[in-house]
Amino acid sequence: MMETIHDGFTFLFAQSRGALFIMFWIVIFLELPRYIFSFFTAVFFFSSRIEKEVDLEKIGKISVIIAGHNEEESIEKCVHSLWAQSVKPYEIIVVSDGSTDGTRKVMSSLLTRGLIQGAHATELRGGKASALNLGIRFCTGDIVITVDCDCSFEHHTMKEVLLPFEDPKVGVVSGNVFVRNPQDNLITAFQSIEYIISISLGRHALAMIKQMCCASGAYSGFRKTAIDQVGGFDSGGGEDLDITFRLRNYGWDIAFAPEAICYTDVPTNILTLIRQRLRWERDAVRLRYRKYSHFINPFKRRIKFEEFFHQFEFLIFNVIAAIALPIYLVWLFASYGSNAWFILIGAQIVLIMLDCLTFALAAYATYKFSTLPLWAFLIGYSILYVNLMRVVRLYAYLQEWIFRTSYADSFAPSKVHKVRE
Repeated sequence: MMETIHDGFTFLFAQSRGALFIMFWIVIFLELPRYIFSFFTAVFFFSSRIEKEVDLEKIGKISVIIAGHNEEESIEKCVHSLWAQSVKPYEIIVVSDGSTDGTRKVMSSLLTRGLIQGAHATELRGGKASALNLGIRFCTGDIVITVDCDCSFEHHTMKEVLLPFEDPKVGVVSGNVFVRNPQDNLITAFQSIEYIISISLGRHALAMIKQMCCASGAYSGFRKTAIDQVGGFDSGGGEDLDITFRLRNYGWDIAFAPEAICYTDVPTNILTLIRQRLRWERDAVRLRYRKYSHFINPFKRRIKFEEFFHQFEFLIFNVIAAIALPIYLVWLFASYGSNAWFILIGAQIVLIMLDCLTFALAAYATYKFSTLPLWAFLIGYSILYVNLMRVVRLYAYLQEWIFRTSYADSFAPSKVHKVRE
């Protein structure tokens, strides 16, 4: 066994630079560029922490919408956390989306005690988008903040999400999302690492070059005039990505507020996690390359060249990278036989080092979140979780392209899908 390992690594170290380039082409072309982009972002991130005074009263009043289905256990906690903010909302409106539990009773109690200013319920479930639209109809504030029922917040989150609205071109501000339950098990720890890298650092990177294309569905702030202009949320899944695309289409800027921190629980079960990610990835393909294909289609009159970066970034590093992986594996074993295992090990070692460096930079950038306990899970994250997500993405893309699975996703009611078809 030891002799085999020795022979394998002797084989790797004996290769020329050109041969190594050929062996690791998938890492060089489809992995390394996104890491380099993260590194440059971190440098600019560290140099851009400038405190400035903003007259929040000029920005306007805040309306908060909490929309949910069967959320009797979490609504009151969410409401109390909003009133505990350093900047209080002008009004809180709660919408029950066809709930069948005690949600209405909780809403009635909150309304009676003056903790919310609006309570609206539908008999039938229409989906999150329709619930948010119902709440928007009754909003009187200048800034509308949408909140998931299971979110909790840092003390100054509401204030921080308002600051970018000083720029009149900003139509939506995405909050920063951390995992509230990283200690539950291995799955939640991996997701916590992922959120810190992909949201805290990744979305900040895209926002810096005006390529932010998805305001967080868990917690985001919208300029009321902007959301009215685009007609509110559209039905179906991926409503957060969808409305962000439409706001970009109308010329609004999308901002990211790294200090506007909210905490949310993530799936603790591997099957629940996979179902969630399949839905996210299918919706992303449907929206990017069907509904909003005119952004980058040269044969469409509505082509927008400013959309090319984030669209092709997703295409190359998500879609093409997922498709390339099985092709690479087949080619690798066909070309190098048993030595392919050592090439894969070498590639994984490189990726682990890059993940460690990226996480270190992201952890420094997210100094308000204790990342120290997560370091113990980083190697497992790089080997197990990242590769699992690659397989999940590939499966989701095949599902969507072949079977259009997002059009029948149970996340939205069947009647919504019938209207969309």
